[in-house]
Amino acid sequence: MKSLNCTRFKEMLVSGANNLANKHEEINTLNVFPVPDGDTGTNMNMTFGSGVAEVSKVMSDHVGDTCKLLSKSMLMSARGNSGVILSQIFKGVYKSVADKQSVTAADLAEAFVNGSRIAYRAVMRPVEGTILTVCREASEYGQHMVEENPDTTIEQYFDKLLHEARESLSRTPDLLPVLKEVGVVDSGGAGLVAVLEGFVAYLKGRPVGVKSETAPVEEKELGYCVEIVVKLNKGYDEERISRTVSKAGNIVNLCGAGNEAKVHVHSLKPGDIISALQTFGELMSVKVENLAVSHNVTLDYEDNQPKEKYAIITVCNGDGIQDMFHELGVTYFINGGQTMNPSTESFVSLIEKINADNIIILPNNGNIILAAEQSREVLSDRNITVLPTKTIPEGIAACVVFNPEGELADNIEEMKAAVANVTTGSVTHAIKDTSFNGIQIKEGDFMAIKGKDIVASLPDMMETSRALLDALVNDDTSVVTIIYGSEATQKQAEELQKYIVSEYDVDCDITDGKQDLYPFIVGVE
Repeated sequence: MKSLNCTRFKEMLVSGANNLANKHEEINTLNVFPVPDGDTGTNMNMTFGSGVAEVSKVMSDHVGDTCKLLSKSMLMSARGNSGVILSQIFKGVYKSVADKQSVTAADLAEAFVNGSRIAYRAVMRPVEGTILTVCREASEYGQHMVEENPDTTIEQYFDKLLHEARESLSRTPDLLPVLKEVGVVDSGGAGLVAVLEGFVAYLKGRPVGVKSETAPVEEKELGYCVEIVVKLNKGYDEERISRTVSKAGNIVNLCGAGNEAKVHVHSLKPGDIISALQTFGELMSVKVENLAVSHNVTLDYEDNQPKEKYAIITVCNGDGIQDMFHELGVTYFINGGQTMNPSTESFVSLIEKINADNIIILPNNGNIILAAEQSREVLSDRNITVLPTKTIPEGIAACVVFNPEGELADNIEEMKAAVANVTTGSVTHAIKDTSFNGIQIKEGDFMAIKGKDIVASLPDMMETSRALLDALVNDDTSVVTIIYGSEATQKQAEELQKYIVSEYDVDCDITDGKQDLYPFIVGVE
């Protein structure tokens, strides 16, 4: 095939999206950290699948126009760093073929090289051994082949692109030692390879369909976040609940205390989850949110609100954590964090409702920063500053020093200084057996995480938490803040508070954050 028309181009996109959908759970398992937030595959799937779904709804015979719609839709639905980078790759493809009704191998070769360039520019500190490397090396080899062989067909070009992408992916552990230690390749790169595999399969006459258990392309954005507290009947335990609920959705968190269990599930059929849990006991509370809708919560919000000098948007999960921010003057929230990376559209739709001269976004998670940054591109007429907070304690520290009457430059400087003075630690479950920095980790154990390092992995939560505190606190520490989640109790938090006060000469505050997945989040200043 010497050129690819729009119909075939769109069919190729669908095959790529379906292959990524089929493999996204497998890609999730490539997460380096064995923590319950390995969602690279999910983020890429939702980003690319949403874009392809929009393209599939529109009749067009122009590849450039189709790529424009794909790029715009992917930008708005982009989630996580991997999803944003993938959206930038296809933004570069669009920019290169904008005026093309059909495309040749030479057009595509130039387009994917341009996609690589734009993706690199979107990342403040590009890291080699990631999806960026896989895209760059594969696209450069593909372009070289086309330049050497002007008669290259579409099929030959994508064969080369896929081959080199796989080769580059296999080399990622040599560029990132942490990948080699854990024994995995880069998950973002694996997602890109999955898309290209779908492309090649289509061109070979074997388009990839969707596995029966995977939602089709046009349903990718559908789904619900279901949180239920159930008062258990006698004889039921967490293992039986887990087996039953997992048949109807993906369990994000399940924890029990006494005769109650709190279940957090993502499912396409929330009614099935509710019905299943009713068989285990009395439902005490039920909360259902549509994952396709921006989970924006605005407090003290009214239509036709007066113009404000500042508005701060913070991303967090847990009613207690939201209350902490609210007490510091934050009134705009996006529900998100680990396993729930909000899309660019989540930020855009909320910002469009805000009447303020200056908007400051606190992502509070390293995997949300890029999506927040993209809102600045979409709303270029608004004065938006993304303060790259990576943890909840960093976000709280930034809000403590914020001066609503001060100048923007002064506020940002003070907030950045406060963030730099915070060290964050957390305790969570290990989701797989592995090793990290010489520490042997077993699935189900509790891990103590300091910054980007795992400092302990033990069966007992409290012993692990004390190990974390020992790793965090030093002679320069003055204040320790312990935020306990839904899996921990106030009594356990108070026990850690007593430990800190008795062992170290520092102040220690405890707060019920009600967050999932992480029994304890600790901030040290």
